Order: sequence, then C-alpha cells, then structure tokens
Amino acid sequence: MLRDAVGLAGALVIVSRTEAADYRPVRCSARAPYSGAPLHPPVDAVELAQIPDRSLPAATMALLDAAFARLKDYTSAPALSAAVACPGVGLWHRQSTQPERPILWWASVGKAFTATVVLQLVQEAKLSLDAPVSQWVEGVPNGNVVTLRDLLAHTSGLFSANEDMVVRAHPGYRDPATMLAIAGRHGAMFCPGERWRYSNTGYDVLGMIVERVEGRPIDAAITARIIAPLGLRSMRALSPGRHAGDVSPPSSTQGQTMDPGWAGAAGPVVSDARDMALAWAALLDGRFLRKSLRQEMTATLYPMFDPGTYYGLGMMVFEVPDGQRTLRWIGHAGGAPGASAIAIYSPDDGAIVTLGLTGDGSATACANLLLKALRP
Repeated sequence: MLRDAVGLAGALVIVSRTEAADYRPVRCSARAPYSGAPLHPPVDAVELAQIPDRSLPAATMALLDAAFARLKDYTSAPALSAAVACPGVGLWHRQSTQPERPILWWASVGKAFTATVVLQLVQEAKLSLDAPVSQWVEGVPNGNVVTLRDLLAHTSGLFSANEDMVVRAHPGYRDPATMLAIAGRHGAMFCPGERWRYSNTGYDVLGMIVERVEGRPIDAAITARIIAPLGLRSMRALSPGRHAGDVSPPSSTQGQTMDPGWAGAAGPVVSDARDMALAWAALLDGRFLRKSLRQEMTATLYPMFDPGTYYGLGMMVFEVPDGQRTLRWIGHAGGAPGASAIAIYSPDDGAIVTLGLTGDGSATACANLLLKALRP
C-alpha cells in the first residue's frame, strides 16, 4: 500500500496527484518552458561553523530531553532517533531503538547524498548538469533532451516506476534497469522542464550514471566520497537489494511496508541521527562542494505537493509557519509506509535537526517540536 505524502514532503514512495491512466505519453524534440506554479526565489548557500565534539549547554540539553520524552509519547514510535547540532556550539542526541537494530533508514533524505555525488562529478568535470542523459543511459524517454539537472530536480517527465500498478501489487526489489524499463513502457508524462513531478526512477537513473562514470555502484560511491571521509560509524549506504538486519524495520498499522534495501539511489542511507547531523553539516558547509554548486542546489526551487515545500537539486526548502512569522528550513524529508525522516538546517535557530522514526508518526512535526524547545 502506498500513502500520500501530506506532512512527509519528499517521500520516497508517494501517491501522485496524477495517476498513470491520466496522461498520454509525449515525445519531445526540445525542452519546454516551465508552466507550473510560481517558483520560490533562490536561496543562498549557507556558511556554517564546525560542530564541536561537545554537548550543548546543560539547560538546552534538559529542554531537548523533555521534548524527546514528549515525542516518544506523541509518536509511539517503535524506533526513534533525534539529534540537534548547533554549529560552533555542540550537539545533542537521543534515541529509543532495539539494541540489535540501533540505526534507522532515512528514505528520501538519501537523495541529497546521491545528488552530492553527482555534483562532485560535475565539479570534477566528469559530468555536465546540462548534458542529455542519453550520453550515459539508453532507454530514458526523451533522453536526448532530458538532462542531469532534470533528473536531480524531478523535472524530467519520467514516470516513477514505483507507481506502476503491477509494482504496487507485487512489491519487492527491482534493479534500476528494470525500473527504467517499466517507466519507459509508460512513456514521458511531459516534456523536460515543463513541470515538476517527483520521480524515484529519475534517481535510479542517476545511480546508473554514477556507476558508469565511477566504475562502482552508488552505495560504494557515497561511502567513499562522503561517509568514509567523515569517519561516521553508524552511517552507511545500503547495497541495492540487500536486506539490512541491523536497521529498525518500517512498522505501520496502515498496510504493507517497504524493505529499505529496495530503495537504491532514491533512498540508500541508514544511520543514527547523530551521524546524520554531522553528515548534513558537511553537505551544507562546503566540505564536499564548492559554493557555486551548493548554490545550484537551491537556485531554482519548484513547488512540491505540500504547501510551503520546494525542490531544488536534491535539496528542499521548507517555509514553516510560526505564529506571525515564517521560518525557513534547508534540507530534505523522506518517508515510506512505516518510516519517516527529516534532516534540516534552520538559519533562524542556528541549528541542524535530524530525526528518523518508524511507525506512522511525522518526522517533520517532530523536528518542529525540537526546534521550539531551543527558543526562549
């Protein structure tokens, strides 16, 4: 069973507003001008101080501990891991998991890791954001005009194969080539650039491109380029199709769940929240990408399915109502039946919040509660 992504912007598995039967495939000889809802203004790349290896002040730790206790009651989550990191100040981390399954799956938050690897290859002049994907992968509908930028931004028009009725009726791991073939049978939903529509298969294709350029699969590339340099012990990128026994499994009262190993390049990362916070700081602060490429990630921001959420290149911007003001978060959310996760930086609060849980709760709502605990 798939569920709508309301409250879980950036979900790995979504029920689209447009089902496969509602469109006729299009063939395109050129890109189309954007005709969707108004874009969000560009958001500048952030500059962050390092996160020191120490706890936050005692009073702040106590407030966050109280908030974490509330979250456990609020979500009834079988597994919950949360961290708050304040650059230049310190870090708080708590979790409630089974000892033998101490890490969580971050679903579509992992798209930011795939995107970072792709942008590193652009930085190294091994890829071009505006080159057609047909240079590397055959069989992408309109692949002669769809670009890497389109795949990263979900503006390719590529059908997301997880929405295919046979796939939904018979869930299980299918390799990227199979998912692309399924998407190809459906055909393109629109010409590239014309609209925004979430496509996990687009990230499958990005994983295929990385493997052809790097000579190693996307999980190995993420490990070598991001996880290993940071020395993160709990974090790893799952090999597509491999079951991970030490990961807290998704758990839902609303239907069938998804094995994290099925996600591939669309959601490959598992971790505790502490390591995710440290990794998120590194993705944002320039350790992996020069400023111009980090700027590209939030330069063109497309309205998503939830009000106040916008998508760039593997990065989201959230506009969050808070009384008389609106707060801005920079990050990525993800979810699937029985799992929810979010990793964000709030410039207004000077804090990174990372939170993953299993069950039917909302990581986005939980992150907001933790940020409120930081404020006077």
